[in-house]
Amino acid sequence: MEISPTSYDVVVIGTGLTECIISASCSRIGKTVLHLDREGFYGEQWTSFTLRGLERWAEERNEEQDSRLKYSPFLRNVTMMNLMEGVEEKEVGEEQNVETADCETKEMEKIADSNVQHPEDEKIGNDNVTDNNICDIGTPVEVPRKEKKWSCEEFEKAKRRINIDITPKLCLSDGPMVNLLRDSNCSRYMEFKAVNRSLISHDNDLITAPCNREEIFNSKKLKVIEKRLMMKFITYVYQMALDSDEFDGLKNKTDADLYKSQKLTDNLVSLIRSSLVCSVRTSLSAQDVITTVKKYIKSVGIFGSIPYIFPIYGSGELPQSFARFSAVFGTVFVLDMGVEELLYEEEGVFKGVKLSNGQEITAKYCVISPNYTFPVPSSASHAPSSSSGRVNVSNAIVVTDRSLKPSDKDDITTVFMLPTGSATATPVIGYEFGPGSFLPAEDTHLVHLMTQEGTVGNPGADLTPILNSIIPEDITCLYKVFFTTSMTLTRDKGGERRLHGNVVHTSVPVFNNGYEECIAEARDVFESLFPGEVFMEAAPNPEDIKWEEMGGDEDDVKNLDDVGARGDVGMVTTPSEGDVGLVTTPAEGDVDMVTTPVEGDVGMVTATSHGGVTAPPCELVSGDGTLNCDDEP
Repeated sequence: MEISPTSYDVVVIGTGLTECIISASCSRIGKTVLHLDREGFYGEQWTSFTLRGLERWAEERNEEQDSRLKYSPFLRNVTMMNLMEGVEEKEVGEEQNVETADCETKEMEKIADSNVQHPEDEKIGNDNVTDNNICDIGTPVEVPRKEKKWSCEEFEKAKRRINIDITPKLCLSDGPMVNLLRDSNCSRYMEFKAVNRSLISHDNDLITAPCNREEIFNSKKLKVIEKRLMMKFITYVYQMALDSDEFDGLKNKTDADLYKSQKLTDNLVSLIRSSLVCSVRTSLSAQDVITTVKKYIKSVGIFGSIPYIFPIYGSGELPQSFARFSAVFGTVFVLDMGVEELLYEEEGVFKGVKLSNGQEITAKYCVISPNYTFPVPSSASHAPSSSSGRVNVSNAIVVTDRSLKPSDKDDITTVFMLPTGSATATPVIGYEFGPGSFLPAEDTHLVHLMTQEGTVGNPGADLTPILNSIIPEDITCLYKVFFTTSMTLTRDKGGERRLHGNVVHTSVPVFNNGYEECIAEARDVFESLFPGEVFMEAAPNPEDIKWEEMGGDEDDVKNLDDVGARGDVGMVTTPSEGDVGLVTTPAEGDVDMVTTPVEGDVGMVTATSHGGVTAPPCELVSGDGTLNCDDEP
């Protein structure tokens, strides 16, 4: 198939979150954008698979030998194990280290019987949405505690409804991602749920982290004096201005110096690092801690006592939402289309790309995902992007039959574990998702743990001991997935990723639980390409559009919510028979990719609600805006 037109202002290669934000920003200011991806889905490392879709993707990677060597798979060392009793693992391929297991007909013995049915052809994501379990954000869904006896046949069907989030991250309720979605009107494509619970490690066990004043004073893990010290520390941070001399005085101080100055015990330091700071970096500055904790406090109480919200169906929805926004303003998206090489003028200046189908596209600028590497001619005055600063992150995902800590608030749980024992151990960031998060199927839970790769270089070896320590013996594990991804510990704030002025390489995600660095990088790249332009300018509201002045008819497009949310009008049309490469949002029946909820999924508050509802008062802050820790409740 041939792409038309053949000339653009910007070519974006890869549909990761950063690339999609850049694409949306460029198209919003009227630039022509061609957005390419060699995969048949959006998101790259930010995507969400169904379990069955991940199995197929891994098998396809093993079968490919050639052909797209300029692309680095964003998942490595993939091991997939079906733990249904009596099943032997079989190797899919040694080169990619991919294993999977066929499911036999033997039923598991440890789970009691149930009459729950799982229809085969339900559309993923929406199958769990009913009038009974949709709720306003911040209100936990009480999932019925049904005992389920899984057969292999039933679990095979359930794989269509088990969604794997490759790079799960959280949004602060008053953080950069929520603000960007709201201010740009991109929030119309997203829905969120509040995080219900936060678990931290304590004495080789997982306990619920106290997230507000009442929970701190009611905690049995803290002494009376520690409760007061904790509240005084929060008061100290809350009242400190980031432009004050006191904050500047902490410039050369470490986090240890800060904790010592506040006379915090080791128990409190562990609690603050696990529940408020949540950083995998072993050394932080005092200013980093102050800034992080202030952001945490600012978001508490907006949608609940825990300051985080999580995208329905996973973080893979975010690249798709920005892609929809971008398509509304004219971006041409072509999936399943690789790039063979970058084209240069004789003097080494970038002029375009050569596609895998042989077609040449001209462009003024090129933005390249970190998963792509291209040779650079000797005449060019830049070098290809380097992998400096990257770390390998081991991932483990386990499908279980129940929650690690069953309660009426286990839909979305954060897990943070500080290292113990080994001097080389690193912190573990994790999540547990219940059916109310719309990631696992009914009667299952998903546990996702991440830690920096150890010396062995095997994600299973890194995380299996930790899984064994936190999963109780009475919980049955149905499926395990291990894989390795590339991330970085800090954001590159320098100009190394800027190549020859018109070619830019973006960075891999930062290993933390937020989106701030991703948004900051997208902003930097956009402003370097188009200085003086507005980053992610808000899309107009339908009622503000003057259709007569635009030469159109108001009846042609009734409102912008119809564009992208229902059928992605203007995004990419459905290819005719024989056309390959153009891919639309999956229609009903396409079960290997997670899609944004269609109209009718109502009741869950979107990001726009942040500015449109009266939030409950922050439980850490009193009515006059100060923190009062003198009196216990």
